[in-house]
Amino acid sequence: MTGQHAGTVMECGVCWTRYDPAEGDAVAQIPAGTPFSALPDDWRCPTCDGEKHRFLAFGDHPATDAEASPADSLAAAYRHIATTRMADLPFYNHRLAVEAVGFQRFGDGWLGIVATPWFMNAVLAPLKAGAWNGIRDGIKVTRALPSGSYEFVAGNIEGIGTILNCSLFSPMFEFQEQAAVIEAAEAAMGALLAPEEFSEPEAPPPSPLPLPAPPAEVSRRHLLRGSFGS
Repeated sequence: MTGQHAGTVMECGVCWTRYDPAEGDAVAQIPAGTPFSALPDDWRCPTCDGEKHRFLAFGDHPATDAEASPADSLAAAYRHIATTRMADLPFYNHRLAVEAVGFQRFGDGWLGIVATPWFMNAVLAPLKAGAWNGIRDGIKVTRALPSGSYEFVAGNIEGIGTILNCSLFSPMFEFQEQAAVIEAAEAAMGALLAPEEFSEPEAPPPSPLPLPAPPAEVSRRHLLRGSFGS
């Protein structure tokens, strides 16, 4: 690790959340201007609750070529699958296209959303292609994310190796345009990375007449309690 000074920006080695002394930490009520070294020993990452010792000076662990984001490779692989195996199937939504959205480093891999004309999944991919090939296809794996624990299913993608998938939507006929798909994918990433909330239950207000919501308006409650695990 390089030497630290009062203004050194630190980054969580688990979820890559950054602590900037110039900004402090609003979650823990740490005022702006507080160096990382002055944080209490029991201070934890505001995103994943990782311990203070897991933080490294930002820039001390750049990704190597072997650890580049898999987003482009995943998108290319699923576009090939779309044209060679899926386009003629009845659950294929021809209004939509393949998209890899929001991939970022998380723990020992990359977390992001893959959307295709037939599904939208939260995806965990290894830092190095093929690193998880020891996990058999179809094996269910529970992974803890900042918003809670989710069940992922292992699957092998040619040219990439084994990745872990958590189903959000399938099929995709409720989406009529690609912009709505991207909006839902971005909302899903935000929900996955938002710290789990703990609050006392409140009495529900009187229920209004039900109104259908457009698919682009995907709430965190819908994503985390409805789509995941469906």
